[in-house]
Amino acid sequence: MTKPIYIHGSGSISIQPTHEPGYRFEAVKAYAQNPVPACDPDYKSLIPALQLRRMNKSMRMAIFASRLALQEAGKETVDAVITGTGLGCLSDSERFVETLLANEHELLNPTPFIQSTHNMAAAAIALSLGCKGYNMTYVNNASAFASALLDAGIYLAEHPDHTVLLGGVDELGARTPRFWELAGYLKHDNPVIPTPLAASSSPGEIAAEGASFFVASQQPTSQTLGKVIAGDTCYETADAVAFVNRFLRRYGLAAGDIDAVVLGYNGDIRYDAVYSTVGSTLFAALPHIGFKHILGEYDTVAGAALHLALRLLGQQDIPQQLLLNGIRPRSLRRILIYTQRRGTNHGLILVEKEG
Repeated sequence: MTKPIYIHGSGSISIQPTHEPGYRFEAVKAYAQNPVPACDPDYKSLIPALQLRRMNKSMRMAIFASRLALQEAGKETVDAVITGTGLGCLSDSERFVETLLANEHELLNPTPFIQSTHNMAAAAIALSLGCKGYNMTYVNNASAFASALLDAGIYLAEHPDHTVLLGGVDELGARTPRFWELAGYLKHDNPVIPTPLAASSSPGEIAAEGASFFVASQQPTSQTLGKVIAGDTCYETADAVAFVNRFLRRYGLAAGDIDAVVLGYNGDIRYDAVYSTVGSTLFAALPHIGFKHILGEYDTVAGAALHLALRLLGQQDIPQQLLLNGIRPRSLRRILIYTQRRGTNHGLILVEKEG
């Protein structure tokens, strides 16, 4: 990322009531199931009912979250829409394949196929806003949101007077979680939210869904929530500590220049040790903040981590439900987000308070 991008509005839908005005993660919804569907808002409050009935879950969540972000930023439209998704409109993909098999490739309804494409959420947002500009969707598993974020930085460097709607969205399907279960991805031993971490961890993750969207530009305004200084991603690394250290040095920072670190612990004992190593080696004296143990796991959950970091910068406090090591910050100016999924797709986002 060549220059910082400023975030002026943020909207998020998740398995917690993050869509509610003023939600601060002080009260957390508990679940005892796996997977966990998103906590649905009143979609009709922002999306006309006639349009809503034709939308799948990804489209609904993406448009609603983007409208929340636009409202907070005081914007009605943008110049570009950039999204990331791991699996796209999963329910319509499943529905199309099921119909294909049931009808033996004949008399197929084209709607599920049209709405199953991964860029459908970005297209629906652009149509709803009348945005005819740059429109891009990144589909690369748990690095999808990070890729969209990097592209937003490049786009705004080339168009410094433009405004971008940036986000990530993933939904749960009815059948796909069964394949995840067969592959050993899902947690069976005490699958609850909030998910026990550290010594109480067990194999598997809690699958969830959600959407997080942001209004961004290259210029600060009176509505600016914070700025993204930098982002980075890599598929695999033999040394996560070295990966994080290289990132910090690239931007002239040391671990002590960070005020808090957001770590993607999800209760999967097979992979959470990566966070323990990075946290204890580089950031032992800093507050450790969790988010996946209350939001679940999905490919673009890093967008929800960015939404959370911006809220923490604004309120200058860390709710007890999110604080993992009991260390309270003196102030919150610079937050580092580090996440990975199943030992791959490592990502970093550096967020800073404006002003």
